[in-house]
Amino acid sequence: MQMFVGGTEIESVSGETIPVMNPATGSVIETIPAGTVADVAAAVEVAKASQPKWDCVSPADRARILIAAGSRIRQEATGLARLLTTEQGKPFPEAKDEILGTAHIFEYYASMAGSIRGDAAVLPKYGYMNVIRKPLGICGVIVPWNMPAIIFGWKAGAALACGNAVIAKPSVTAPLTVLRIAELLVSTGIPGGVLNVVTGTGGTVGDAVVCCPDIRHVSFTGSVATGRAVALAAAPMLKKLTLELGGNDAFIVAADADIDAAVAGAVRSRFYNCGQVCTAAKRILVDACIADAFIRKAQAEIEKLVVGNGFEKVDMGPLHHPDQRDAVASAVDRIVHDGCGKIVCGGKKLESPGNFYLPTLLSDVAPDAVAEEIFGPVMPVISYETLDEAIDIANGTPYGLGASIWTKDMKTAYTATEQLCSGVVWVNKHLILPPELPFGGIGDSGYGRENGTDFISAYTESKSILIGI
Repeated sequence: MQMFVGGTEIESVSGETIPVMNPATGSVIETIPAGTVADVAAAVEVAKASQPKWDCVSPADRARILIAAGSRIRQEATGLARLLTTEQGKPFPEAKDEILGTAHIFEYYASMAGSIRGDAAVLPKYGYMNVIRKPLGICGVIVPWNMPAIIFGWKAGAALACGNAVIAKPSVTAPLTVLRIAELLVSTGIPGGVLNVVTGTGGTVGDAVVCCPDIRHVSFTGSVATGRAVALAAAPMLKKLTLELGGNDAFIVAADADIDAAVAGAVRSRFYNCGQVCTAAKRILVDACIADAFIRKAQAEIEKLVVGNGFEKVDMGPLHHPDQRDAVASAVDRIVHDGCGKIVCGGKKLESPGNFYLPTLLSDVAPDAVAEEIFGPVMPVISYETLDEAIDIANGTPYGLGASIWTKDMKTAYTATEQLCSGVVWVNKHLILPPELPFGGIGDSGYGRENGTDFISAYTESKSILIGI
């Protein structure tokens, strides 16, 4: 599969390719061009020539195109989901949900395209004030491998709705679905050159996107270390950044919670996509008086989960990369070796091809043992005595992306939502992120917001006009 620049597929000037692997089998499924700095520069030149025309398209016409894009994605949902499962590893039903969610995102941005308004007022003695919002020009979109379709939709949809051109760099290990969606978007009327996808490594293509002075905004989802490097590289050019850098979400279960609902929510939001979600429930904090019952019920549900190739009838697929599986296994081994937790079930790699690791439940976990996120299928349960203690534990890491409180008491819910240091807080839910909801973190989880109406300020700049009277 080739890069997508100027509305057509092209090869890299380097002529070199990179294999894309199936995480369930370890086999090569496709190759992609190893993009270069020159490839990014060529895409930027095409985008510079095309963006002014896109800016001149009326909001109503942009909306019609984005609606058509969502419809086309829905029409192609089965094929796109198959491609996503093959390259990313998640079960086919999860892949289908992600594709349909991506369609909904483009439809949401279509609904917002005509709502990008400024401000106006009469200023006595001065005149008529008119504040309008203008697109930035070219936006860089750097997409991770865990939810490639939906995160591409968050970023590219927002930029396009605001009248910008896009240079997208998908993950080098899961680029195929993004490339195919880009083709579909252009086929629905987005002008060639307005949407471009350059494949390659982060060290080459990613750096070129971040460091290009003509790219005025970069939205990046990835690790904290890489996010810091992106911020440092972009600083000399004073470009806008949206950084979503992962989290270590707390899932707090109060004594009065519906324990069956909480167990079901914890299992779903911990093991969805093999636990490889930034807002997954990564630390399960349970009131001590119900901790034993919670663990017993959670064990029963986890042991029912079927692990295997995403095209079979399974509940969980492989981890995306063998290094990721090894990191998860090492984290579990360390916790047990240090006496900071006990394995209730799981805790093993599968002796088969592919990057499989059994869904794992840990009990009696010390809070400090999971201060760093485990990006995989491990559910550590931490017991607490008071709500204040639970909130202190939840806030006791540098991350602040998501958190949830499970309770029937409104006072408990209110206290938790007020005191949890997190960009998103759920009550009796977790992991749900409709595009109408602003999403982003605080602290080491990054800054800026995607979705909601917050995207308007991220992808446009205001221009103030004063007309004298």
